[in-house]
Amino acid sequence: MAKTKVFIADARISYPALEEPRPSINGDNPRYEATFLFAPDSPAAQQLKQAVETVAREEFGAQADRILAAGNPVRSGDDREKNPAGYAGNLYITARSKMRPDLRDSNPRIQITDPAVIKDKFRGGYHVNAYVEIFSYQAKSPTGAVIKSGVSAMLLGVQFKAYDTPFGGVSLSADDYPDETKAADASAQYREPETAPMASPAPRAPAAAPYGRPAPRYGAPASAPQGGYQGGGYPPADDLNNSDVPF
Repeated sequence: MAKTKVFIADARISYPALEEPRPSINGDNPRYEATFLFAPDSPAAQQLKQAVETVAREEFGAQADRILAAGNPVRSGDDREKNPAGYAGNLYITARSKMRPDLRDSNPRIQITDPAVIKDKFRGGYHVNAYVEIFSYQAKSPTGAVIKSGVSAMLLGVQFKAYDTPFGGVSLSADDYPDETKAADASAQYREPETAPMASPAPRAPAAAPYGRPAPRYGAPASAPQGGYQGGGYPPADDLNNSDVPF
């Protein structure tokens, strides 16, 4: 298998699945993945094209052109039937991995592992740098016959670079809405009256103690019955305000 590592500088990320792996269409083999968009005349485009061609020729020789014509991992966004935001006029490559990729902040010494931060820093449309590995592959049948040959990309790492307008994001402000203050004030008579909170029921008296033992006072520990609760004393009363209550 031929392979080479490529650094993608200043791409826009699309359809990221970096906080947890995304299942395939048939539900099997979940993978971490991301698609990277870049201009056709960018350094990333030139480096990726060269890497794909080098790997294909090293592995497949004279068959390289035919194999890449059938499936090149560097593709044109204009060729997509339903063109998502950001794809028109750009090239893109999708990279996947079974292993969680290395994720870094704009300061590369900061590694990002918190799922909430991953979702915040690597939103579709933001600018990133990335490392991918371009590699050749051959899919074989159980008998060993080659079913398909090609070149693909493995996702190694992603670094947050800069914010931008999110793909598919809706940006609205106060200027996009009419002022309905007067209508709201005029309709205040139709508001439902606020209901007073129900009073809490008075606490019940403690159950009678077994014969020969005084009933425990509220807040006072009870004496342990012989052979009773492990650790001594009765179990503490349930506190319904305690977060450890299992219901």
